[in-house]
Amino acid sequence: MKTRYVIMALTILLIFLTFRFLLPLVLPFVLAFLFAKAVSPIVHFLTDKLHWKHKVSAILVVVVTVAALAGFLIYVGSVVIGQLILLVQKAPVYQQMANQTLEDLCCQCDRVFEWTRGTSYAYVEAQSMKMYQELSNDIVPRMSEYAAKAFQWTAKAGAGLFIFFLSTLLILLDESFPKIRGKMRKITAKLKTAGLAYIKAQIIIIFIIAVIMSVGLMIMKNEYALLFGIGIAAFDAFPIVGSGIILVPWAILQIIGGNYFEAAVLITLFVVASFLREILEPKLFGKEIGMKPLFVLIAVYVGVELFGMAGIILGPVALTIIKAVDEVTKETVL
Repeated sequence: MKTRYVIMALTILLIFLTFRFLLPLVLPFVLAFLFAKAVSPIVHFLTDKLHWKHKVSAILVVVVTVAALAGFLIYVGSVVIGQLILLVQKAPVYQQMANQTLEDLCCQCDRVFEWTRGTSYAYVEAQSMKMYQELSNDIVPRMSEYAAKAFQWTAKAGAGLFIFFLSTLLILLDESFPKIRGKMRKITAKLKTAGLAYIKAQIIIIFIIAVIMSVGLMIMKNEYALLFGIGIAAFDAFPIVGSGIILVPWAILQIIGGNYFEAAVLITLFVVASFLREILEPKLFGKEIGMKPLFVLIAVYVGVELFGMAGIILGPVALTIIKAVDEVTKETVL
């Protein structure tokens, strides 16, 4: 029993050190390995069924799939950036509308509590100006620093993409790529049915929900349909919280404003997203994953605290690794 606890403690420590220090260095190679495993059935089909040469098949599959994926991401990214720029340009208009709504609410508060007209709004305005001043003093001096970091990140991303492309090609060209054996094979087998199943399922579900959200917002003639659709789909991946944290309050605001059609669309999107997740998760995860939503939520929270936004993915991945090691340890140690 003590041995099991020691193994689990060492596993947790090793995961933390790996994610914090090693993963940033080897991430392109890890992604290349996973991508190569994903497209390898296509390569085997071309070589075994159509009798193409292995080298030609590997090069063709990598070039076509990476080019298609890059083209799709560039197109989506350009649309999202365009909508984000439009949102920033129209920010003063939305700010004025928000101020008007806030002023109306404050006037109602003044009437309810029998205060002098403008008392609550003056207080809220003073607090808002104070917060805005603090943000301006903090953010504006760092804008050049953020721009430099963004340029560095873009350069690193380009280099990482090239390494990813080359590594994927080399992995597929190497027909004798070493296979995992021994006890590690048991762990990787469990990870394949749990951790990788979780990541694969989340990617598929997020993609489907993002498409549905974007189409629904287009029906509403929203100018930021793709931007908001992707954002809502990302929130939908959070356990318990889901897309309702955005769609339900938004629908309520639309009802208050008398926009019943838009409210109906938003509520429909929420129902459809919830229904799809309930249907797709069991089919994509299977019974093997066995992770309770509360544990996934804890893993996401701890992951974000330790690794930033990347922890949204790294947290559940770490949880599945710990779970897989624990199951193998029970089978071998006990």
